[in-house]
Amino acid sequence: MDSTPAMQAPVPQTWRHRLPFFHGYVMVAIGFSMMFVSNGINWSLGVIANPMREDLSWTISEVFAGLFLRILMGALGAFALTRFADSPNGARRTVFITGLFICSSLALTSQVTEVWQFWLLVGGITGFMSGGHALLFSAAVVPRWFRKYRGRAVAAATMGSSTAAFVLPTPVAFLVGQLGWEAAWIMLACLSLTMSVLPSLLIVRQPEDLGMHPDGMSPEALRQAQGERQTGEEPSVDARTAVRSRLFWLLVITICFATTSSMSVPALMAPLYEWKGFDPAQAALGATIYGLFSMTSRFFWGWIADKVHMAALAAGVGLFNTITFPLLIVLGGGSAYVYAAMVGLGVSGLVVVQSLVWPFFFGRQHLGAIVGVSRPFPVFMSAGGVLFMPLIFDSTGSYSLSLVAMSAAAFLSVVFMLIAVRNPIPRTAA
Repeated sequence: MDSTPAMQAPVPQTWRHRLPFFHGYVMVAIGFSMMFVSNGINWSLGVIANPMREDLSWTISEVFAGLFLRILMGALGAFALTRFADSPNGARRTVFITGLFICSSLALTSQVTEVWQFWLLVGGITGFMSGGHALLFSAAVVPRWFRKYRGRAVAAATMGSSTAAFVLPTPVAFLVGQLGWEAAWIMLACLSLTMSVLPSLLIVRQPEDLGMHPDGMSPEALRQAQGERQTGEEPSVDARTAVRSRLFWLLVITICFATTSSMSVPALMAPLYEWKGFDPAQAALGATIYGLFSMTSRFFWGWIADKVHMAALAAGVGLFNTITFPLLIVLGGGSAYVYAAMVGLGVSGLVVVQSLVWPFFFGRQHLGAIVGVSRPFPVFMSAGGVLFMPLIFDSTGSYSLSLVAMSAAAFLSVVFMLIAVRNPIPRTAA
């Protein structure tokens, strides 16, 4: 078991202590960069899919089966690898090694000729390794560096994913048109090396490892700054105690229902608009609007997260999405673009909530192990949503039923959060 900060020996002054700003913001920048690359792979696949399908004589479902496998394997990778974030040098080593695997697999994807090779590289290897890479860092390292400003820090770090949705598709499409789909995978490999693997060498698990404190504030100043919002010491619950508690499993169920739609509705944004009678270019604009609002609204949710109780935030996001998801059924014409903006806002809130709920209720010290146990369940639900919506459309010719189902799942997340918050936070036995 790691020693507590109070038992650690004094840490020598380094260049990190001489920075004109708190070193935690370096962690935020690394998190942004990693999320940009990791989710950029998912968003780029939508552009690369058709050229690969046509060149290699695959079906579109075979291509997107790679994304489905990537999501599922990411859950297994999180379960196996995020626990290493709790050891002093574990986060840096794990993120660096998994990043090398991801970078190599992306480069090799440019040479695939059989669909099983694509599934192995993109679905299997990059998927599993992502659980110990961007996901590990954003969920189990960045939150350790902040308490008062944790919401805004996590929001800024995770904004990399929505920025990728807004920025990457156009240059990837241009590159594919000029040089072919193979060049796009090489570009993604180079992005992974420069924006994900190399920055990982700067990772430090938590501020106490450098003799610092969360937010760059002394414990006394932090308690005084948080006095109006939160009293008492931050929880510190080990993974075994957390998993044995009723609160943990109620939170897992809450996040499962909340994130059922987090991948499916955004991934199908363009097809949803085509279903409403928009042409491909107009449908693509809907997807762009989603990316813009998902990106820019992170700071809003992060600011709210630093002001209110986590249960209130999660319930508020759930209610917003309950109302939002079915709206496209009745919206038409130019007003339908409001839907993309609202989904971007709501899904952005989901991303912030699922990253903050665990440190809020169980503390920072055992965050890696707790995230590792909890993460597979909502990821499986998210992956299921990716399959559920197209299957319903194939059988009914409409997305109405699946959008109502996404709304119902969001509402159930509100119900279970209100039940969960009535349970006490468990205490680790001395």
